[in-house]
Amino acid sequence: MKTKTVTLERFAPLYGWRNRLLRVDLSDGRIWAQETAQDAYQFIGARGLAAKVLWDEYPDPVEAFDARNPLMVMPGALTGAPSPYSGRTNVCAFSPQCWPYTWFSRASIGADWGHELKKAGYDGVVITGASETPVRLLIRDDEVSLLPADALWGMDALLAQKEIQALDGAQVKTLTIGPAGENLSRIATIHTGSSSVAGQGGFGAVMGSKKLKAITVSGTGKVSVAHPERLKTLYRDIATEVQGSRPGKRFIQRMTERLQNEGVEKIRLAPCTMYCPTPCRVEVTGIQGCHFDQKWSGAMACVSGVFAGTGPGRLYDWYFDFRQAFELNMHANRLGINHWDMLVGVVPWLRSCQYEGVLSEINGMPLDWNSLDFWVALLDAMAHREGMGDALAEGGYRAAFQLGLGEDLVRRYYTGWGYSGHWDGHAAFVNRIVYPFWIVGALHWAMDTRDPASSTHGYVQNVMMRGPFGWRKPGEEGAITWDQMRAIGERVYGRADTLDPLSGYEGKAIPAAYHGLRSVMKDCLPTDDQVFPLIYSHTSPDRFCRIGDPAKGEVIDGPDVDVHLFNAGTGTEWDMAEFTRAAERVLNLERAISIRHFAKDRAMDERVLPSFEYDENWVNPELGTRMALEREKFDPVMDEYLRLRGWDVTTGWPTQATLERLDLGDVYDEMLAGASRAQARLPQLPPEPPVRDVHKNDPDRK
Repeated sequence: MKTKTVTLERFAPLYGWRNRLLRVDLSDGRIWAQETAQDAYQFIGARGLAAKVLWDEYPDPVEAFDARNPLMVMPGALTGAPSPYSGRTNVCAFSPQCWPYTWFSRASIGADWGHELKKAGYDGVVITGASETPVRLLIRDDEVSLLPADALWGMDALLAQKEIQALDGAQVKTLTIGPAGENLSRIATIHTGSSSVAGQGGFGAVMGSKKLKAITVSGTGKVSVAHPERLKTLYRDIATEVQGSRPGKRFIQRMTERLQNEGVEKIRLAPCTMYCPTPCRVEVTGIQGCHFDQKWSGAMACVSGVFAGTGPGRLYDWYFDFRQAFELNMHANRLGINHWDMLVGVVPWLRSCQYEGVLSEINGMPLDWNSLDFWVALLDAMAHREGMGDALAEGGYRAAFQLGLGEDLVRRYYTGWGYSGHWDGHAAFVNRIVYPFWIVGALHWAMDTRDPASSTHGYVQNVMMRGPFGWRKPGEEGAITWDQMRAIGERVYGRADTLDPLSGYEGKAIPAAYHGLRSVMKDCLPTDDQVFPLIYSHTSPDRFCRIGDPAKGEVIDGPDVDVHLFNAGTGTEWDMAEFTRAAERVLNLERAISIRHFAKDRAMDERVLPSFEYDENWVNPELGTRMALEREKFDPVMDEYLRLRGWDVTTGWPTQATLERLDLGDVYDEMLAGASRAQARLPQLPPEPPVRDVHKNDPDRK
């Protein structure tokens, strides 16, 4: 294609928001802008604005690889402003990874791309259509160009970043895809220049289907905030509170000592995004490869550590040293493969197939999990759809049924909606969580369209990590007691049993509803989904989080900090109830979308529950026995959750009264009409296969 450049008009800016949405149609090369002011206050930003665009323009769904699928990259209301973790950005589209339907869903990225887009003067980018040949998008403030990208097509995601910097300047920020995205892998990722990725959802394949190799931005503007000094004070107070809430420095010291003879140039904890006061990614410079004859520089975080294996044990019983594991992490990154699905879904399923004697080789290679050569070949086959890799590129859940391989095994590792386990206490072996706290996670999984990490992190992860079962031992500085936890439960959720290890099903609908809304706040503001909401403190006497200086009478309860940040940035004067109402509006519109498009109802929601109806992976030390979800006890919890939402208890659909309360009254009739169209169009879903608990008698689980 020929280069096309357009200079776009600006609209009157707002505090926080830039009041401009960039629109691009790759099919005809059209580039234009539209105002966002009319929706910003009602839908906050990021996934909220994305849901509003989707509702207005898509009365019926489209397939993930349909050219009409809108790829939306949406920063939050305060992205680009000096607010904690504000660099985070959402990617939204009809998701290739989602199952049984390609729901409209989302992912989140860190780094600084969203920050740069806001500097360029945009609240988001919506890309529709598809090019016949590879292209890339270049945004320089008001000037937006579509450029040919034939020379970049086929490059890995990291090399493409470097090539674009050589072309456009070292200051530009770029999102790229690798071979997995180009080959439409349903677990393909979108990469920033810092190893931070939009991992879940398969949105790299949406870019690939559009022949869109990269989106590059360079901005020279500034995001104006209403009360800069107030925002600065809030940032300082929040940073003071949250720093030290995560382990890390001692880990880095030990690692530096261990790697000092390996020629590593530098190793440090690095932030995942702009204005992050709690860096958690291990960033390494100049570490010599073991399989590839090159030095690697990049980051390792989250599940990527599983590349190292754990030694003895059923699923992760290989062992690689740090250099080897880091290299696999970087190779998967440059190919653009979702680490979470790979390491928590695909590999455990393949390992169980091997243990069951139904799989011994892949593409002629014997299964040798201690071999770097095997791992590299497996990743390459998945990214390039070679041999069995063609099915594995569909993600583990789809691959099992496409191959007719271990269908009775794969469900054990995939909690729901095509996503491998995550903070569920059952499918995933990488997140330790025990009964009764995973009951809240079960509700989050049921009600979402994807792995509900931003909801489960807020409750499930932090109960386990910040509570008495966490990394601080009882009696250690910063440790918390169950009495303190129960008092915090009473304060935050209105009931002590919400944070009681002996409480069973009682009270669990309340934190599920609470954190479902907090997920929206975190994505739309944005803040960090693992740190916020600010509930626990490692310094206060009662371990409840408060921000500010008591001597000056300026103290804010931690859970209320979000609205104070929002007000300081945007100039609104909302209280927490008004901010919560805006989050409710977003969540209800997202629910209405899934109903309108796919008639998603309570019966469909509950398809995930078999993933919890077998013995949990870990034992609650306060109980001493493994627990499984019991439907007769869970059903009333689901009833209560739906009542708290203002949704019909039978269907799980928002009531007309609820939508009208949220100024969404015009949504109700079209939601029902769409659901009728979906019911007529879609075949009845077959029942989910039963979950076979192949680990029930594992020696290390007795």
